[in-house]
Amino acid sequence: MQRILGTTAVLLVLTGVQLGCGSGGHPQPGPLSVADRSPAAERALPEAYRLHVGDEIYILVLENDDLSRTVKVQPDGKITAPGAGELHVAGKTVGEVAEHLRSNLRRLLRYPDVSVMLSDYAEQQIYVLGEVKQPGARPYVPAMTTLHAVGAAAGPLPSGKMSTVIILRRSGPSDMDVYRVNLKAAMDGSVTTRDFFLQPYDVVYVPRTIIAEVNLFVDQFVRKNLVAFTAYIEGWKTFHLGDWRSYEVP
Repeated sequence: MQRILGTTAVLLVLTGVQLGCGSGGHPQPGPLSVADRSPAAERALPEAYRLHVGDEIYILVLENDDLSRTVKVQPDGKITAPGAGELHVAGKTVGEVAEHLRSNLRRLLRYPDVSVMLSDYAEQQIYVLGEVKQPGARPYVPAMTTLHAVGAAAGPLPSGKMSTVIILRRSGPSDMDVYRVNLKAAMDGSVTTRDFFLQPYDVVYVPRTIIAEVNLFVDQFVRKNLVAFTAYIEGWKTFHLGDWRSYEVP
């Protein structure tokens, strides 16, 4: 109970961060058309399941029982596999993990036959913060979108700027992707808009003021609250902010 109350309190503190419009000298992320199939555009679409902290996978090395076992993805996103050593697997598919294991096991085996299977899912969440009626953690469900997440938080407050909603996505130990979405257009149908598919542990932030400068938002909201992020938001523990990329979602 104390942990739940502590987490809720920190999320409310994060929700209360005030942001200015900003007009710094950093270049603004360019818009992507609906027809765009660049890597940035594809990130908005559902994709093959990617491993998360707390997931369990079974590693099967054919005819090598000593190298086969079930391992759990640790808070730093890594696993330790017999013969292959330590691997960072969070954010990878089981196929990608199997390929990395094969590569590492070639030091011991001439033709390693490796299969990786997801044996258990971790309990997964997303976080909805800012100008929503019920900010906090919400259960993640497959194919969940940003609009679903805001709805799960009982909808936006009248002060929420739905035209400039921000999604934070951890993409590595110190890497983050930042997406800016016009949910107002998605809600009123004023333009052809594609809603944004979420992944577990994404952070959705509905601001009180229009966010004109993503870099300023990252500095004010994430960097200045990094301790709270890494201590209380599951999926962001051990995160160290290094590089980030920003995308405009139509």
